[in-house]
Amino acid sequence: MPTQLQQPAAQKKQHISNDPNGVQAAIRIARPFPNRHHPDFMNVVVLNTVFGGFFGSRLMSNIREDKGYTYGIHSYVQNHIQESAWMISTEAGKEVSEATVAEVYKEMDILRDTLIDEEELLLVRNYMIGSILGDLDGPFQIIGRWKNIILNNLDEQYFYDSIKAIKTISAEELKALAEKYLKPEDFYELVVI
Repeated sequence: MPTQLQQPAAQKKQHISNDPNGVQAAIRIARPFPNRHHPDFMNVVVLNTVFGGFFGSRLMSNIREDKGYTYGIHSYVQNHIQESAWMISTEAGKEVSEATVAEVYKEMDILRDTLIDEEELLLVRNYMIGSILGDLDGPFQIIGRWKNIILNNLDEQYFYDSIKAIKTISAEELKALAEKYLKPEDFYELVVI
């Protein structure tokens, strides 16, 4: 049976109020993204880590630490066999939900316009390599990694290539990826109160 791909919605911005007395908004911002076989995938995973992929990320530093809009915010590449999505997810107070969305787009702008400094890039590299080592601590973690490789029709070289990408990607390459993929007009936005 052939796979039927879903067509994206025409309207990209949805703000829904389910509860007039609600105090918190659930925010999801996402764009379609190619799967693991795309040549940019591994490098975008590094860019995503800088953007919102760990506790020291730009989204956490700005929106949680500096602004105090949310308890936590993160971004991730949601991998699927056919296509993937690049997703930003958080909950914020109703009164700061619009400001939270604006700050997400502001961080995209900064990544498109400014090179990541070497100190931040080194921190991200160390975090990502440490996460891989943690993921390989025990038989269940190892088989989980193999399962991911097999289900995505990859081979063991993919694992080594991902480590190489983490260790060697430059700030210039990350900026070019941000210019290509972190354009606010490409993202769908859903805010539900």
